[in-house]
Amino acid sequence: MKRNNLYYKRPINLPKTGHELVTCHYPLRLDTYSGCIHNCVYCYAKNLLENRGYWNPVRIANASYIEKLLERLLQNSDDSDSISSAVRRRVPFRLGGLTDCFQDSEKQNRVTENVLEILNRYEYPYLIVTKSPLVADYVDLLDERLAVIQITITTLKENLSKAIEPNAPKPLDRLRALQILSDSGYFTTARFSPIIPNVNLAEADKLFEAYSNAGAKHVLVEFFRGTLKMIKRVELATNKKIKQRFMKNGYYYRFNFNEKLVTYKYLKELANEFGMKFSICSDGDPIPFELNDTKNCCGTDGFKNFRGVERVASTLYWMARNRGKVTLNDMLKYWSPTPEVFERFWFSGAFERFVFGLKWNGEEYVLKR
Repeated sequence: MKRNNLYYKRPINLPKTGHELVTCHYPLRLDTYSGCIHNCVYCYAKNLLENRGYWNPVRIANASYIEKLLERLLQNSDDSDSISSAVRRRVPFRLGGLTDCFQDSEKQNRVTENVLEILNRYEYPYLIVTKSPLVADYVDLLDERLAVIQITITTLKENLSKAIEPNAPKPLDRLRALQILSDSGYFTTARFSPIIPNVNLAEADKLFEAYSNAGAKHVLVEFFRGTLKMIKRVELATNKKIKQRFMKNGYYYRFNFNEKLVTYKYLKELANEFGMKFSICSDGDPIPFELNDTKNCCGTDGFKNFRGVERVASTLYWMARNRGKVTLNDMLKYWSPTPEVFERFWFSGAFERFVFGLKWNGEEYVLKR
C-alpha cells in the first residue's frame, strides 16, 4: 500500500525493542490515524512523529486494507512473526495508543467506525484510548464483550485544557461521554494522564470525584515525562516552571521518583475513597505494584476476552511477592510474542528499573523485603 498525504501504511504494529514489550499486557497497536489534531503540548507521540514528518497532515488508514491484513495475520502460522503470533492469540488491539482514533478526522472518514465493525465481526477484543466524546456516539456499535474504554481527562479547567490540549474536546464533554458509556454497561477507565506537578496535580481530588460521579470503575494514572523541548512547550503553554521538578533519566526528564511514590499513595487512597480501583501505567520508572488494585494495570483482571502478554513486569512482581525470588525458567511458562526481547531485558537486570523493590543478583530477581 503506498504512502502519501492521505494513507497510513502501518496501522497494525508492535513495538520492536521498547520497554512496553515487557511492561504492558496490551502493546499491540491498531492506529486508524497517524498524526493528531489535538496537538497536546505534552504528547510524546507528537515529539516522536513530527521529527519524522508523520504528524501533520493527519494520515488515515484504510479499513479494507486493515481487514485483509487482519485475515492474513490470523492465518499466518509463523511463530517468529511476533505481530502474527499476538494476533492469533487475540491479544486485544489498543486503538488510540499512538494517536487518537476518535479525533475530528473520524467525523468525515469513519475509519474507526469501519474498523470496529470489522473487529466485532471477527469477535476480536479491543481497548480504546481517547480524549474524544465521539466514542459515546458509537455506544450501539461497541460490543461490551469485546470493548474496554479509557477516556483521558487531564484537567477540569477549560482554560488549562485549552492551553495544554489546544484542539482537544472540552473536559466536561469527555466526562459526559464517560457517563454515557458507564451507564450503558461498558467497563470504563478514567485516565489521569499525564500528571504534571505545578500544573494539574493539585486538582486530583476534584478530578477523581468527577470520574467517580461519571461512573468510572477504575482510574489509571501516569506521570509526564519529556524531552527539554516538551518541557519548554508545557512551560510556555501554562506560564509555569516545571523543569526544576524533573531530572534527566535515560531519554526523558522524569519527576523525582521519591516524590512519585508519595503521590501514588495519595492518589490510590483518593481513588479508593471514591469507590474506584487504582493502578499505575508504566512510564519507564519502577512501578510500586503493591499499590495497584488490579494485577493488570488496565484493570481487566478476569475479563474472558482480554488475554494479553503474560511474560511482563507485573507477573514477575506478583510471583516474586509469593516466592521471594524468580528465575527465568519460572517466567518461561508465561506467553510472550517477543521472547528474545524479554530475555535481553532479563539478563541486563533491567527489571530493577521497571519493578519497585526487585533486585537482580546475576541469576534471578529477588524481592527486597
